[in-house]
Amino acid sequence: MMAVVAIVQNDSIRTAVEDSIRLLGGIESFVQPQDKVVIKPNLVFGLPPFTGFTTDPPIVQAIVEMCQSVGLVELIIAEGSGGIDTKLAFRISGYTELAERYGMKLVDLNESPTTNVAVPGGLSVEELQVPRVIHDCDVLINVPKLKLYRRVPGRGEWASLAVKNLMGALPGKGEYSHDRPPGFSVQLSREFLAAEGKYFHSEYRQWWSPSGEKKRIHKNLAQGLADVNMAIKPDLNVIDAVIVSNDVDMTDTTGMDPLELNTILASRDLLALDCIAARIAGLDPFNISYLKHAIERGLGESDYNKIEIRGTPLDEIIKTWETELAGRGLSNT
Repeated sequence: MMAVVAIVQNDSIRTAVEDSIRLLGGIESFVQPQDKVVIKPNLVFGLPPFTGFTTDPPIVQAIVEMCQSVGLVELIIAEGSGGIDTKLAFRISGYTELAERYGMKLVDLNESPTTNVAVPGGLSVEELQVPRVIHDCDVLINVPKLKLYRRVPGRGEWASLAVKNLMGALPGKGEYSHDRPPGFSVQLSREFLAAEGKYFHSEYRQWWSPSGEKKRIHKNLAQGLADVNMAIKPDLNVIDAVIVSNDVDMTDTTGMDPLELNTILASRDLLALDCIAARIAGLDPFNISYLKHAIERGLGESDYNKIEIRGTPLDEIIKTWETELAGRGLSNT
């Protein structure tokens, strides 16, 4: 059976979201009246959507309205930000206002009650504490941001897509320090630390490290992310590729403006979706460590010959990406 990935490039976010989900069979093939629907965006550091690092609220708004069109449903927006207090991330990113407008709940997964879930064939962890709101929902909609990083000498290829977005479904707010803590840690750039930095917030310190369940996964990130995806299975995955960043990462910023792709990608199969998304920047999923492990664990389809693309041809999105890079005097390599 072919995996299906829908791609829609359109200046209208609403149209792009609606058309991408329609190409998968319509929202009614995912959501039924009386369902409890959890929507999981990507709000790692609580950055404004214009930075290209955060799921844009209009995309979630379009999904919300589509869900409401099937009848009475319970809608929840849930996130466990790793880099800042989730409630602050909700406010900075525009989700507090969105939730109030539609009468939805906002749930901080870092503070939500959890249940112990066994990880089938777990290689990094054998069990996880998963928030009950995630575990018990009828429909989980995963809405990551497209983050395709340029190749960097010594770092290889990297991307943050649908598979990685489920890290935020685990509890564990990031911890900050002026001194490098033991274990896994990341040194933030001055864009976070200096008052004039475009990502500055007084909560940030020089060093960041994960805590809680996120810390357990970071001990062996590539296998750990595969384990998370063995335990948590989204029903629908919608990638926000409207305004995206091609920066190295959020901790080593170069100050470049984000790119405009005006694109939505969607699929039931999150691995097939990630494999197709990676191709936009010419990245090979087998060179991205956690995707390689996800492929080896059979988390979804990775054979391009068994993935059907519907909507806008992938070549058109690749061309837009390359044109945007060329306009900045950059390239994929």
